[in-house]
Amino acid sequence: MTRSANRYAGSTAQEGPVALVIDVTVVVPTYRSTSHLDDLVASLDGQTLPQDRLEVLLIDDGSPDDTADRLRAFAGDRPNYRVIVLEPSGWPSRPRNVGIEQARGEYVVFIDHDDRLFPDALRAACALARRTGADVLEGKESKSNTPCWAMRDVPDDVENAIDWIDPHPLLPMNPHKMFRTAFLRSKGIRFPEGGRQIWEDISFDIAAHARAQVVSLMVSTPFYYWNRPAHRTTSGTFHDDLDEYLAAVARVFGWIDDELDQPRFAQLLPRFRAYQLHMRVLPLFRWSERTPAQRERIRAFTAELLSTIPDDADVHLDPWRRIKTALLRAGRFDLVDAHERTFPGIVCTPTASAPRWSPAGVRADVDLQWRFTAPDGPPVRMHDGRAVLALHPEVAAFAAAHGLSTDVTAALRAVTYSVDRRSRAHKVDWLVAHRTGAELVDVDGAAELRASLPIAWDLADDGPGRRYDGPWDLYVRTVVMRTRSVRQVRTDATGHSRAIVQGTLVDAYRTQNGCLSLDVGATLRSIVDDARTHGRGESEPGGTRIVLEMPQVAVCADAEMPGRIVAGDGRVLAPCRLVAADGAARIEATLPPGVRRFAVVVGGVRSQWRFRLRRSGGIRAVPPRRRGAGLAGRMRAVPRRVWNRIPARLRKRFWIWRHRR
Repeated sequence: MTRSANRYAGSTAQEGPVALVIDVTVVVPTYRSTSHLDDLVASLDGQTLPQDRLEVLLIDDGSPDDTADRLRAFAGDRPNYRVIVLEPSGWPSRPRNVGIEQARGEYVVFIDHDDRLFPDALRAACALARRTGADVLEGKESKSNTPCWAMRDVPDDVENAIDWIDPHPLLPMNPHKMFRTAFLRSKGIRFPEGGRQIWEDISFDIAAHARAQVVSLMVSTPFYYWNRPAHRTTSGTFHDDLDEYLAAVARVFGWIDDELDQPRFAQLLPRFRAYQLHMRVLPLFRWSERTPAQRERIRAFTAELLSTIPDDADVHLDPWRRIKTALLRAGRFDLVDAHERTFPGIVCTPTASAPRWSPAGVRADVDLQWRFTAPDGPPVRMHDGRAVLALHPEVAAFAAAHGLSTDVTAALRAVTYSVDRRSRAHKVDWLVAHRTGAELVDVDGAAELRASLPIAWDLADDGPGRRYDGPWDLYVRTVVMRTRSVRQVRTDATGHSRAIVQGTLVDAYRTQNGCLSLDVGATLRSIVDDARTHGRGESEPGGTRIVLEMPQVAVCADAEMPGRIVAGDGRVLAPCRLVAADGAARIEATLPPGVRRFAVVVGGVRSQWRFRLRRSGGIRAVPPRRRGAGLAGRMRAVPRRVWNRIPARLRKRFWIWRHRR
């Protein structure tokens, strides 16, 4: 790095390590950054940690566009920002390493240029790291397109998980963590440089774990938001070049051997090798779209790689993958395709009961069913009360000859499953319930699993990121025989179940795809939108006092909430209040003189139903017009060929009428 290549708000940056004088440095490598960079900066501006206690290093890897100018614009009115422009290196490794050297913070956080941090991320992470003396802190991470990403089945922060083996505390292996700056510098931990370095973050994380004394896990506060944009990113190119991919796999195993082959990691090392076999090597043989030359290349690579990996890693694979690995070690590539056709694909079906309301929140029971599927029939069958893999005859003979068990009874009964709730708008996930173990049942000779899990979501659990208003979806995470699956929770309940819990409006409903969701704050549909809503009005000086009774709303605690009475065009006519008392909910308001038709706004959304005050004093609830009702709806359903036969003059008049009505 040359002095002329660095710019700090128009001035020259220092060379070499600098003094640590603030809490945390956020290192952002950039290259041809999109508009997502604006969202990242906004998330840093919104941190609860004061800006004078954090610094941001925007380090551009020689972008050929206007990215560097945009970075300088960000830094122009933010004194805690520095901009460093490098010569192109081709990968984020070099910018991150420069960030380690230039950081002034006690801790350093790496964030990609299209991701962001949650508001309380840096304050909470620094507080936990200082309390525990952490060298590495793994924060709570969410992924935009993957529900339940990186979820941990622990309810509270973990002060030191350095001795964790399964799961490993640094999984997933990515740079989205916080590190003590002095630790990285003193131990010489850096990202590998030199052009494209696939999985450079694995190298970095392994090196950090091998040297760390304290690895803390922060699960109580949302930390990192991994945004997966619609456009293709560099991580989506890893499989484009087979030779590059295979070389990267070999490097990963080299990093593992270099860093973890020591007595301290005697139990971790074979498990880590097994994990990489599972993730990087065994999937190579799903090769239906590979050319003959590519298949031969994969065979040769795998044979050479497995000759360097001790077979004590194989015992940490599930029985089916253990047999596949044995086939590869024995050079029986001719049986791999037949074995692939018996892979036990997992179909998990979680179904929730109708929700029940309590003073604390919502309760339900989730029934789970697991089936196993394969192209040639059930891949797991019951035999004398035991679950056994249904293998290809030649593969079964190979397994028997090599002493490999096909009994998966214990592996199936050790299934783990968790229910998580996910904010649809903010993409943050929280653990609701967790359990291990299920009943093994025989269904026409095929093995299936059954379990039931009671769930309780307490709405008083209102820590950072836990009580966003808006819809929340429920998901089930399961791990069976080392295979992970995530499914949205379905429900047989119909309609809406509404309640006032902990002073909050909550609407549990069945989505269009048959799943159970909870709308916290009633932001999608008003709680008054129901045929059971009824009321009366009484004349009094200055207007008409109305009361709308809502028997469809369960009241778990007394509460009052403000609202508005509005006209059809949205004009506010009068204030109102929602009163929940004595187990009943009602809307109270005073209508101005002459107002007879109105809607209600409570919980942030206007009612779709309209209400009409009759002269007798009763109030009639009028549901919204169904789509397609009336002349306009029928005309929308007219086939195009018929519509085109209508004279243009009449079509124009109809179009004007429809859009002005």
